[in-house]
Amino acid sequence: MKFLKNIGPATIIAAAFIGPGTVSVCALAGFHHGLTLLWVMLLAMVMTIFLQELAARLAILHQKDLTELMQTELSSRIWLKGTMLFLVFMAIVFGNAAYEAGNLSGVNIGLQIMDYKDVMVEIFGVKINYAVVIISIIAFFILHLKHYKYIEKTLMVLVGVLSVSFIVSATMTSLEHPNFWSALFSPGFPKDDVLALTALIGTTVVPYNLFLHAALAKQKWSSSKGISSMRIDTFVAVGVGIFVSICIIITTSNISAYTQDIQDIGLALEPLFGEASSYFVGIGFMAAGLTSAVTAPLAAAYVLNKLFKLNYLTESIKFKRLSYAILFIGCLVAALDFNPIEVIRIAQVANAIILPVLVVLIIWLARKLKTSAYNFGKLGFTLGIIVLLLSLTISISSLSKVLF
Repeated sequence: MKFLKNIGPATIIAAAFIGPGTVSVCALAGFHHGLTLLWVMLLAMVMTIFLQELAARLAILHQKDLTELMQTELSSRIWLKGTMLFLVFMAIVFGNAAYEAGNLSGVNIGLQIMDYKDVMVEIFGVKINYAVVIISIIAFFILHLKHYKYIEKTLMVLVGVLSVSFIVSATMTSLEHPNFWSALFSPGFPKDDVLALTALIGTTVVPYNLFLHAALAKQKWSSSKGISSMRIDTFVAVGVGIFVSICIIITTSNISAYTQDIQDIGLALEPLFGEASSYFVGIGFMAAGLTSAVTAPLAAAYVLNKLFKLNYLTESIKFKRLSYAILFIGCLVAALDFNPIEVIRIAQVANAIILPVLVVLIIWLARKLKTSAYNFGKLGFTLGIIVLLLSLTISISSLSKVLF
């Protein structure tokens, strides 16, 4: 029971990165490269746990989230502070709004998996995706709940639906892959698709999740005594999220000889569930879209509230309106069936720029704000440099893909 009480903020983080983007990227990795890129998920796990734990630890020790720490510690460096806050604003507003549209659009893939493809209705001459509108309304009600703990519990159930879907799928079909463990620990590089490797890491290490985790951890734990619980929470939640991603890769690699279409993921479960397999996976995909559709606006609200020093209480309607704005923009783009390519381009550029900058900032804060037994030692600094180099590689690859 004590263990269950400690589970909390990191669950939302896991729910955030197991969205339609992660499912799609992992599915394509399995389709096109089999088990070759399984080892990348271990690398992504190390990066995610390192950054999320460090961001949460700083917040707990100093009772300030990342935005507050930035404003305090960079107060004497006006130009640097202004640049950092501008980059954060770009990543949060443009990045979250674009990804929110992608999250809500993910419901279409779930419906297509279940063979429901006609989801457009014409109102006053305007075509509207009613499925996206319904999911947006559900996300709105979750965000409107009085306390984030209710959101937390709701997301745990939804993530459970998605996790069970792919875990069962991988378990039932993994017997065909006796080389699973060798693939997991033997790096393989796709010469003609290097971006597949960086995409697997990029879809897991999400910049806005660092801000969200820090804000939620500060609320849940008010002293250094909570750090051990936070670490357990982070390791378990992120570990489960990575495990689900691995299961997605296994699932799609098992059926890659028959199809390479994400809409056909349900084929992997047909031996067990028959025609119901597509519904099982489709519901899981829709759950992924909904969980991410809730966390993106929530993260944006936390950051904007501190960025502009609004000081709204997290349970106040004023605070919730900040999250509603991001949800509305995402719903507008997805429901009206706009082509969000240009918006997503901006989001990718913003996130590609902000990730290594945030890594540098977090490492710098950890070195500067030393606190007794929780000092950021040589081992942590070395690991931080490795994570920084990896994030720079991801950024360069993402920017070259978008800009060239």
